Amino acid sequence: MPLHVRIVIVISIALLMVNATLLVINTAATMDSHAQYARSYEIKRSLSSFQSVITAAESGQRGYLLTGQTGYLEPYYVAMRSWRSEIEKLRTLTADNVARQTDITELEEFTADAVSRLKATISSSPQPGPNGTADVAGTERATTTMDRVRGIVDRMMAEEDARIEALRREVLRDLLVAGGLALLTTVVTVAVLIGLNKLLLRYVAARQIAENAMLEANQVLNVQVEQRTAELTELSQHLIRVSEEEKAKLARELHDTLGSNLTAINMDLNWIQRRLPEGTREIRERLQRVLQMLTETVELKHEVIEGLRPSHLDNLGLAFAMRSHCREFTRRTGLPCEVDVQEDFDDLDPAWSIAFYRIAQESLTNIAKHAQASKVRIVLGREDGGIRLRIIDDGVGVAEESLSKPKSHGIVGMRERMRQMGGRFQIQRPAEGSGTMVEAFIPATNATAVSA
Repeated sequence: MPLHVRIVIVISIALLMVNATLLVINTAATMDSHAQYARSYEIKRSLSSFQSVITAAESGQRGYLLTGQTGYLEPYYVAMRSWRSEIEKLRTLTADNVARQTDITELEEFTADAVSRLKATISSSPQPGPNGTADVAGTERATTTMDRVRGIVDRMMAEEDARIEALRREVLRDLLVAGGLALLTTVVTVAVLIGLNKLLLRYVAARQIAENAMLEANQVLNVQVEQRTAELTELSQHLIRVSEEEKAKLARELHDTLGSNLTAINMDLNWIQRRLPEGTREIRERLQRVLQMLTETVELKHEVIEGLRPSHLDNLGLAFAMRSHCREFTRRTGLPCEVDVQEDFDDLDPAWSIAFYRIAQESLTNIAKHAQASKVRIVLGREDGGIRLRIIDDGVGVAEESLSKPKSHGIVGMRERMRQMGGRFQIQRPAEGSGTMVEAFIPATNATAVSA
């Protein structure tokens, strides 16, 4: 992936992380503000409850003094029992605010003073009511103290209202800033992602073009390789055909010219030997050596001709040629060679015959050079769909890497012969034991094409 695409991806991830971080910070700030809101409202509710309690106490005291009815003292007694719990509740809610703790302490002191004054006026008024006597001066002093308590409560409530309003403005400002930043970050992120999408589309398109170009180049190269392979295969098969034709032609020329010349030489030397005088022993011995060398030359000529083009193959058929070659192989190497051929194959196409013979010939040569075998077996027979040849030895076997070496010309030649016939060729280990099995198979369906 190009560097600039990777950079844009990193920037996109960073922007998304910034956006997520701002969201987390904003959420935390909102939750904190909500907690402060809740506590401020809780303080206001406690202050209102406290104010209701002391107002109820004062109202109950006045009602009792004015009417003389003891029913007014019931809320007074309730207020007397609960005002300290309301103070403790306020102290708990404002535990983290030192200034508030001071206000609550002052509120507690004034409230205690006011409550004691209310209590004193009730005690100093034995006959309350419209016609009775009441401690008016004490009541006024209690009212004055209660007014101071209400003043502290009002001031604390006003401060909480101001605090709530400040929190509201602060939260609103934070929301606007956070929203603006989030919107800006989102817009930038979207813009970067759009740019990234375009870059990726461009990159994918460029890569697709490159892949298509590479695919086209590979296809062209494959076509060229196939054409070249076909040309090399055709050349190889042509060289095999030309080689066999040249060998056959050379064998005929050697047989016709060299054979007739050697026969004439042999006849002339025998004529000279019959007419030599009895006293020429030394000449007779030399002439006898010449005749012996001539006989060896004739045998050598026969071996050369058979190597070039086996006459048994053309005259007596593939089965006889296989047996004859195996006997010669055993004579030269001392290795037993068994031939398992159930018919003569006289009707076999000549191209098939020479292909099978050359494969057997090359296989026996390789066995003699490399196999270190103690016996060899050749099996040639018809099967459903074609003819199969197997050359099996019990030697050391052949390494896998040797089969693919470019310089293994013998193996390449055998494989090319089978390819020319439209057959199959393989070298593998036998099903049982050690050694090597060379196998060649030509389908019967290729007989007409090969003959043509």
